[in-house]
Amino acid sequence: MNPVELLLSSLGACQSIVARTYAKKFEIDLQNFWVELEGDIDLDGFLGKSDVRPGFSDIRYTFHLETDAPEEKIQAYKEFIESHCPVGDTIANQVNLVPAKVVIENPVK
Repeated sequence: MNPVELLLSSLGACQSIVARTYAKKFEIDLQNFWVELEGDIDLDGFLGKSDVRPGFSDIRYTFHLETDAPEEKIQAYKEFIESHCPVGDTIANQVNLVPAKVVIENPVK
């Protein structure tokens, strides 16, 4: 996997963890849960061929649930998952990305 594919995987894994952790709180008998993710990225930004941003412009996901819970509970549960996933929050909201210093290591001769 490349790093942007790992980002999508991290989002799906985080959403899955939140879903499994809180299913009982929402009284949802969760038999199975998985997430499909896809994103739009223009590699011209990464390759320096244009001024488009080098990262994703859009990320889409679909939750798949195997449960007999009613639609009203599922909607509240979905909103909770979205609002409590740390990876989703990090992607959706601006984060202070603090540059690290550069450490130059001299090879042993």
